[in-house]
Parts: sequence; structure tokens; C-alpha cells
Amino acid sequence: MRLISALLALVLTTPAAFAQSVEETELVYALLRNMNQQSITHNREVCGYIVRTPAGTLEVSKVSWGGPASCATIPVPPEYTIISSWHTHAAWAPGYDGEVPSTIDVEGDMGMGINGWVSTPGGRLWFINGQTGFMYQVCGRDCLPTDPGFYPEEHGPVEKQYTLAQLRRRFNER
Repeated sequence: MRLISALLALVLTTPAAFAQSVEETELVYALLRNMNQQSITHNREVCGYIVRTPAGTLEVSKVSWGGPASCATIPVPPEYTIISSWHTHAAWAPGYDGEVPSTIDVEGDMGMGINGWVSTPGGRLWFINGQTGFMYQVCGRDCLPTDPGFYPEEHGPVEKQYTLAQLRRRFNER
């Protein structure tokens, strides 16, 4: 209950340009508490969308299973509105910096004009603003199920937030 209260406080104090609804945050957190563990266990990314139904409720689209470092979402029916994407980063793998969203994750959300959510093997939950490319940790290491083989900070400290430019520097891109 303390974690949910902390998540709600974060959502309520986040600038409107970067915010998501409390309802969406609670839905994603509950979803990824379950899916992150399965993703780690099977070492496969899992992905989907948060959608608004024709009746106006938020729901999770059909879930898709990918590989250790990729996942392709299943299209949603045209009468549903995509609110955000979500996916896991599978199990921890040496040499793979899976504790932050990838630039492909961020650019994909921006290309669709939707926000995104990413969970990591270290149990972090990230929110990506699909308009600006700004991302921040909704909750840090161990807030979601964690890979027992996870090696913390193999790629250096994980900041609480990044711009897309900062993320590109982390990955030595452009």
C-alpha cells in the first residue's frame, strides 16, 4: 500500500506535460508486477498497449510475447484508442543495458505519438513521454519483481530521468 501511495504522489506532483493518469499508473503497475516476473522467468519480452475502450474504460490490449530483446505488439481494433505502449525487458543479460529504456523504445513511442512504459530486470518501472522523449523512473530498483541473477549497475549508475539526448549518450549513439 505504501508503494501505491508513493506512486500516486509522484503522478500528482509530476508536471502536466509529462503526466499520466492515476488510473493508468495503477493499471500499469499491477500489470507489470505480474508480467515482469513472467518475462524474467521465460527470458522473453512481453508487450502490449493500454487502450481506451468504446465504453471509455482503460484496459490492456492483447498481450504479445517476443524474444530476449524485442517484442512486436498485436494491432488493436479500430474502435479502441491506444493510450500508451508497455513492455518488459526480459531477464538480465551480461553486456545488455536493460535497466533503462532503449533509444528504439523511446523513438518508437514518439513515432506513434503515444506514451510508453518499460519494466526492467532490476525491477524498475519507467514512463516515457511520447511527445518529448523525456523519461523517468516511476519507481526504482526492486519495486517490481527482479531477476535473481541481476547484476546491479553493470553499465554505470542509472539516473532517475533522461532526455532522449542523454539516453543516446549513455548508449554512445550519435
